[in-house]
Amino acid sequence: MRDAEKKYLVLGAARSGMAAIRLLCRLGRPSLMVDDKPASSFPNESRELVALKVPFYSGEKIPDSLWNDIQLVITSPGVPLKHALISIALERKIPVIGEMEFASRFARAPIAAITGTNGKTTTVRLAVEILCEGGIPSIPTGNVGLPLSQAILEDAVNHEKGCLVTEVSTFQLETIRDFHPRTAVLLNITPDHLDRHETMEAYRDLKYRITENQRSDDILIVNEDDSLCFDLCKKSRAQCLTFSIEKKVKRGAFLESGILYLNLGDAVPLLKSDEIPIPGMHNIQNILAAALVGASFGVKPEIMAKAVRAFKGVEHRLEFVSGINGVRFYNDSKATNLDSMEKALLSFSAPIVLITGGRDKGNNYQSLNSLIGARVKFLVSMGESAPLIMKSWGRICPSASADSMRDAVQRAFDAASSGDVILFSPGCSSFDAFQNYEHRGRAYKEEVGNFLSGRNAPHD
Repeated sequence: MRDAEKKYLVLGAARSGMAAIRLLCRLGRPSLMVDDKPASSFPNESRELVALKVPFYSGEKIPDSLWNDIQLVITSPGVPLKHALISIALERKIPVIGEMEFASRFARAPIAAITGTNGKTTTVRLAVEILCEGGIPSIPTGNVGLPLSQAILEDAVNHEKGCLVTEVSTFQLETIRDFHPRTAVLLNITPDHLDRHETMEAYRDLKYRITENQRSDDILIVNEDDSLCFDLCKKSRAQCLTFSIEKKVKRGAFLESGILYLNLGDAVPLLKSDEIPIPGMHNIQNILAAALVGASFGVKPEIMAKAVRAFKGVEHRLEFVSGINGVRFYNDSKATNLDSMEKALLSFSAPIVLITGGRDKGNNYQSLNSLIGARVKFLVSMGESAPLIMKSWGRICPSASADSMRDAVQRAFDAASSGDVILFSPGCSSFDAFQNYEHRGRAYKEEVGNFLSGRNAPHD
């Protein structure tokens, strides 16, 4: 059978997989959808697949003969490479690539790809604001905003004068071949996803792949304060720009005496740190990185500063929810690892009542013992990891376990006083009880709203 007549198998019926199907249909390429779950688990997606005339197969019911008709497997980022169907494809010498890799082959706009353990979403969103303010049509793609396949269908952005700012995880970098960002950013590297990647070395090497296909006329932006990131400059063919909150940099962006500078020849002040509307030193790092993305596309410093001053932050990332009687509630559901939680704890000077927990990712909870002791007034643990958290931190500060989000909010408020911050920063994945961190964050905000409404008290 000629390749033109063979089909594309898309593995995973969630948002990335469905976006890949839409792109394949636009391209006129025959495809089929496969997921481990039955079609009844995806009612909306199933209806769309029927309308597109794309067959759906449950992973447990794929006939062997079907493989003879497949020329390429496109996998969603949530599907591990150890999946049985991927193993079958590789045994049959059928290529396997990720949705991001596939979509990037049809990008007419240059790609600015941003990775790192933490800060990706904030940096992507801010880079988009900077580029748009500078007159460059841009949208967030990848793990935030639209899947890249869907963004490719957006003609208003996917052209030579636009930019696809793409949040990239190690799950996507596992399956690249030709993925080629004009600008690549590596924000930081700390332990994460070791339940999937097993070792820090494997995790680091996957992060490094973001520059794998860059050339000498491309730009690589790295965190000079993170030695694992800075080491990548020696390995990349791209031109390297760095950012730092600890020292001046030779070429890049830095913080000095409360002022953010851009230095691409001569140091030019961008804005003062007290003009930044989002809290935390980690967000200054994110702003410096986003500014360098803007600079790599020719945006002027004064335009960058205007965009930063107007930036309101990202939902589920140190998001102010509400307040009552001097107690402020914050939603940091996007903190799915301990490094992100650490940055959240360091962002407040007020006493913190911390709500944490979820599905453990191999966390070393003892690594935050001193910070928990210094910053946390009261601890509320929940989810599958609650016993592990209580074992490590329950003896460091007053604490309690909660059996639901509603119970956690109530227990946290009972422990709080006027002037305190109630911080929901899980430090774990959401998959023990929620679809994703967004679902978890919305649940927290809903329970805060229900709690405050029930008290019939004025909000701060």
